[in-house]
Amino acid sequence: MPSRPLSARKVFSLLSAAGLGLAAAATVLPASAAPPQDAREQFLSRCRERTLAQNPGADWADSYCAETWPAVTRSNPLVDVLLSPFAEGTPAALEPADVKARATAVRWQAARPGAQAFEGALGPVKAEARRGPPTQLMLSWTAVGEPIPYEVEEALRVRGAQVEPIGCYAYGAGESNAVYRVEAAGRVPFALTVYRREAPTGSAWSYLTLTVDAERRIPTFEGLKAAEADPAWTTDCG
Repeated sequence: MPSRPLSARKVFSLLSAAGLGLAAAATVLPASAAPPQDAREQFLSRCRERTLAQNPGADWADSYCAETWPAVTRSNPLVDVLLSPFAEGTPAALEPADVKARATAVRWQAARPGAQAFEGALGPVKAEARRGPPTQLMLSWTAVGEPIPYEVEEALRVRGAQVEPIGCYAYGAGESNAVYRVEAAGRVPFALTVYRREAPTGSAWSYLTLTVDAERRIPTFEGLKAAEADPAWTTDCG
């Protein structure tokens, strides 16, 4: 059976109930591997092509893509953590404690012996390793009235990873949930779920939640629709 990603509404309610108030994204994150020298040019070309396909004739495409690039590079420490459970040769069924041990960049809080859930932080980003089931690693960021400062999918692509949408849906223009299949060098394939909610007003909350299935279960499009039937799932995820 394919695993069931957290629904967008469930993520939203969990974060709201937690009352998360994290520092601004400018907080220094751990150092990460530098992207290839031509990474920026490749990203700008890919971004411009996609933006013009979605918005034919847009004269703002170049400036939009240039402004997005810092969010791509800022995402590298998050990418390091998300990739950490999937090194080739790693056991397929990881416990939360195994995930915690591999995500060394996270500052994990002390936990009781035998714990099945762990919390920590990666700069302004909250990290959780827990048993759902399945075992999951989740990174979450939230702030009032701020744009989301990360572009993890593009940061993966900049590193040469194949990031292919399995399915996605949207609640209006600023809220979406997408599930991707990720294949990266030296890693086994895995599923990444990205929930985004851009604050519609200066007093509203923005949310970003990134979830990976540490047991390597990759859902199908039909499986996503069967697990969560209400949203209008599509494979056209931009």
